[in-house]
Amino acid sequence: MARTSLLFALSGALITGAWLRLELGGVPFGRVLLMLALAFVPAFALAVGARRTWVAVLTGAVTVAACAEVFHAPLTDARPGGEHDFFGPVLGSFRDGFLNFYDTTLPFRRSDFPLMHADILLAIFGFALAAGILIAARRPIGAAVVLVVGVGWSTTLVPGSRPLLVGALALVGVLAVLFLLRSDAHPARGLMQGFAVALVLVVVAAVASTSGSVAKGAFLTWQRWDPYDQPDDPVGVRYVWNSHYLGIHFPKKKTTVLKIKTEGPKRNLYWRATTLDDYTGTGWQESLDLNTEAGSNQIDSDSLALLPTAARNQANWVKQDVTVEALKDNHLVASAQPMRWDPPSDATFQDQGGDIVVLSRSLQRDQKYTVWSYAPRPTPRELGQTGTNYPDSLERYLEVIQTAAVPKYGTPDRDLLMKVFFDARFADDPLMQQNRALYDVAKQVVEGTTNPYGAATTLEAWFRQPSLGGFIYDEQPPVPAANQPALVQFVTQTKRGYCQHFAGAMTLMLRYLGIPARVAAGFTSGSYDADSHEWTVTDHEAHDWVEVYFPGWGWIPFDPTPGRGTLDARYSSTSPEFSGPRFLDNVATQGRRSAVVNALIASEARPGQESSGIGNSRGGGVVVNTVRDKGPSILVLAFLVLAAAALVVVGLKTVRRTLRFTGRDPRELAGACRRDLMAYLADQGMDVPPSSTLGELGELVERYFAVDAGPFVRAATIARFGPPDQARVELVRARRELRRVRSDIRNRINMTSRVRGALSLRSLAV
Repeated sequence: MARTSLLFALSGALITGAWLRLELGGVPFGRVLLMLALAFVPAFALAVGARRTWVAVLTGAVTVAACAEVFHAPLTDARPGGEHDFFGPVLGSFRDGFLNFYDTTLPFRRSDFPLMHADILLAIFGFALAAGILIAARRPIGAAVVLVVGVGWSTTLVPGSRPLLVGALALVGVLAVLFLLRSDAHPARGLMQGFAVALVLVVVAAVASTSGSVAKGAFLTWQRWDPYDQPDDPVGVRYVWNSHYLGIHFPKKKTTVLKIKTEGPKRNLYWRATTLDDYTGTGWQESLDLNTEAGSNQIDSDSLALLPTAARNQANWVKQDVTVEALKDNHLVASAQPMRWDPPSDATFQDQGGDIVVLSRSLQRDQKYTVWSYAPRPTPRELGQTGTNYPDSLERYLEVIQTAAVPKYGTPDRDLLMKVFFDARFADDPLMQQNRALYDVAKQVVEGTTNPYGAATTLEAWFRQPSLGGFIYDEQPPVPAANQPALVQFVTQTKRGYCQHFAGAMTLMLRYLGIPARVAAGFTSGSYDADSHEWTVTDHEAHDWVEVYFPGWGWIPFDPTPGRGTLDARYSSTSPEFSGPRFLDNVATQGRRSAVVNALIASEARPGQESSGIGNSRGGGVVVNTVRDKGPSILVLAFLVLAAAALVVVGLKTVRRTLRFTGRDPRELAGACRRDLMAYLADQGMDVPPSSTLGELGELVERYFAVDAGPFVRAATIARFGPPDQARVELVRARRELRRVRSDIRNRINMTSRVRGALSLRSLAV
């Protein structure tokens, strides 16, 4: 009983410490001790000799009690019939808590995720229960496996700063279980032997951890164990929306991040998370002006002054019911321009005029919210006639670097004003002078257009169609030079990049032309299910595009990235409905025009040509990191740990046996032969008294294995007790006969007995 209690306490402490590493805050001693006390009840019953039937009953009872405690479910509801239900709410709470692990960063705050905390308490209870029962039943291998899994699973979720220390403590616990559960082991001696073996293993592990080919921060990645949404190997996808131009990588398998149900006919809308409004001279960044934090109330747009009267009519709104699948971000996603939000329940948020909504914590799996958006479908003629009567609040969207705003499109003598802008105001600013190349190129491309819409459409087509601008979509473009802005290098030299390059360059060039524009970040439409009217959006749809402001219409999307999503709008050169003649009627002069404008006028349908040299492009470029790593499963970890332990045990036994025969005295070596046979028999599960003579050992071999040990006994006896001149000769014969006896015994036992004997620790005590 003392041995069972000691090992249970050790195992419980290791399991508890490993799982509580996933939480922030103090240790909930009361609830943890209660879980361990409940888990110890069946082990105690088994240790004192209770029948296994009663042990099974007690196991069920304490499991129900533990579930009732952690999920605050009344035990009185654990009965059949009526309106009472215990197991349904318990299983539902367990599932929700389990899935929350895929939607938040570890370690987590206990107060924010009570169901996750409940699952951790239940994990402590479950592993301690299994380990305790196996310890009381004297099943060392099973108890060791439970301990490895119980400590290893949680440890690999958050490796922390001292993974080797955690692994060493777990290894000590495993070896203590293996040694103390030996039937012939004295507790103190068993612990000393266990710690000795553990020390050897820890030293080996410490040496191995210094090798880059062996060491790894987190051996397992828990995200791939998600049992839902197979076979897409679901993960939580993290995004950083600010631009970077160093290359991107998308995993081969797609992960569904959002499900969006819409009403009415199919419309290819883009799903926006945020906008990047500020250009720093080297890249675009998010700069939101958020209000104070609010609760889960309805959010209405404050942008009605920038929108037409039709935007106030709810009949013109598109309703979107959004379900979060695997998106690790705190931005709510919706089609622009959002008019009203019903944010997730029990969520606090901040918003920027109802246009961008940011939660105080990350989105959670299965979280739902609803948004209504005004998504107009203007014609080229309507956009061509909007003019440039921009509200004062849009001046920031004419800034090219920080607070440097340029004159708006169509301003009299604008070319002269821009020359003064560069040559006088920023003559000594090398960054502005480098970016000036984008203005020069933009003027050349849009020559012949007469309004902002014509300039935006021309730039979009120039970027998107390789036959016009020569640009190629490339997720691993050349690394930008240190002395040159990435977008300048992209436009004037490499012409290779991903969506951040295309959207960032087009937005900046539009601003240089005096047209309010910004970078939008989010996702393209995804795949559509006509029966359910639902869009499935994956991580491969992550994307950046351009939003251009038109008076009376608001922010209108354009997509300059080759091979990417199709905008459901005939005003865009990406649309199959785009018409070259209508473009000429509304946006271009009859005089001198650029080659790009002439190509657009001559076109009837561009999308069929835009795939040249592009292939089937997979993604946008806002993905910075995905929670995905093809690590092995917990079963593989358990196997590897046990395999390593087995190799160490076999190695130690080999070293021990070799050391027995290092002397020179034939009589001592004959005694070593006796001890070697005793150790071999002990590994086969035989109780061999330490005082056994050579003759008694021979009788045991013949009785239990039907192997003739007589020649070995005679030779070893003469080597040990005979005349000195015969001892050395008989020693050679004794060692040869010892090898034969061991070989004959192996041939008479089955494979299971051989493996058990090879892994037995009993011979180390002989």
